[in-house]
Amino acid sequence: MAIAPIGVLDLSVVTNTLISRLNTYVSTTSPLLQTFDTDNDEPVATPPPPSITCSGAMPDAVRKEAGCQLTFSLFHVTEDKFQRNSALLNPWAQGNPTITPRPQTLQPVPYQPLCLNLYYLLTAFADTQYQQEQQAMSMAMQFFYQTPIVRISVTLPGIGSVPEEFTLTMEIETSDELARLWQAITVPMRLSVVYKVSVVLLTPPAAPPPAPPVKTLSLFSEPATFPYAASGQVIGTTRTVTFASLTSTAANPSILSVDYSPAVAQPSQQFALQGSNLNLPTSNQVYLITPDGVEHNVSNWMVPEPPALPIPPNPPSFQTASRITLQLPQTVGALPANAPPPGVYQLRAGCDSPSPYRTNSTPFSVAAWIATSSVPLPNPPILAPVAGTYTITGEGFVAGATEVLLDTILLPAANFNVVSAAELTFTRPATVANGPYTVRIRVNGVESPPAWWVKLT
Repeated sequence: MAIAPIGVLDLSVVTNTLISRLNTYVSTTSPLLQTFDTDNDEPVATPPPPSITCSGAMPDAVRKEAGCQLTFSLFHVTEDKFQRNSALLNPWAQGNPTITPRPQTLQPVPYQPLCLNLYYLLTAFADTQYQQEQQAMSMAMQFFYQTPIVRISVTLPGIGSVPEEFTLTMEIETSDELARLWQAITVPMRLSVVYKVSVVLLTPPAAPPPAPPVKTLSLFSEPATFPYAASGQVIGTTRTVTFASLTSTAANPSILSVDYSPAVAQPSQQFALQGSNLNLPTSNQVYLITPDGVEHNVSNWMVPEPPALPIPPNPPSFQTASRITLQLPQTVGALPANAPPPGVYQLRAGCDSPSPYRTNSTPFSVAAWIATSSVPLPNPPILAPVAGTYTITGEGFVAGATEVLLDTILLPAANFNVVSAAELTFTRPATVANGPYTVRIRVNGVESPPAWWVKLT
């Protein structure tokens, strides 16, 4: 199970850290270890105990041990009511680059750390040597008073070192409350103090990773049934284009898709006419309207609809109630045997007999076709120059109506040439910097779908 990079997995890490630092203080740092003289009639201080043993054991576990026993025992744990099920920000991490701030984003239980207050009982035992007990307690209380904030480095499996910190404060307890605690320990009571360590975080499981980026989003809204025309009606055109990104390789394909609506179709490419009641005798023909308003019957562009299920018997249909699949001819020329030149057109369905009928019209665009078959998917279509000249082949290029762009940089007319309807060439302008660029082709204001990349060096 993966864990979050915060908190501690083991409470004894906190206890051992405090005891280790306390032991260093009482054995080497405390001022009581310094020898001093007294003048006049002042009492002479009792020499401190030669050794103090610090442990996290309960007081009853060390009563038979020799010497002065200083115990710092964890006896009670509570959940911090102020931090329960809430996001935390480490206040001491502000401006401190060595401390990782606690997460500020709310996350549901159980992916939040358990926020705990730890209660420790500090006491000393030296049998009949009450002075040693009081000296050990004096040194310990002085150490904890000087250490209100404890910072530690916790090692979490699979993550490494994680900085954590908590506060250490003395709790005010009455003698009655301490007496009840000592009765539970079942040993004679000694001088004792209760300390609270807070807030200690128990490491939670790591939250699951975020969902992958959305690849396809479809939004439908139907507050009421739309009153489609009973004899047929069209609502739009669509086409999906698939291409490889610049980072795509055979080992790690990166194939992208773009949905065009209205459709942007190219010669020899399929697209869809969407609508309702499109499989009736009154809507069994498709008509193209050119920009000058002339209508052409292009029913010969209709192609079989792909089967809904890849099992027989499911014969292909040229049209369904909601969709007519069309395919532009391979070459550009006279209608309807050929595809129209690039531009914006309209489509509608209808019939000529027994009585003429036409649906409403919907737009779609015809773009120049750009050939990339020399670099099959999933390889990125990177266009290489020959003697500094790039050549693009396809269909539908029009002299005087074609634009070539590298990303957003429009090439001057001197840097490209429409050789024929099936070929154009271009060169790199001197002002264009090195780097990768997408090659964008526009004819009559209609831009072709993504095709070639170039890497200028």
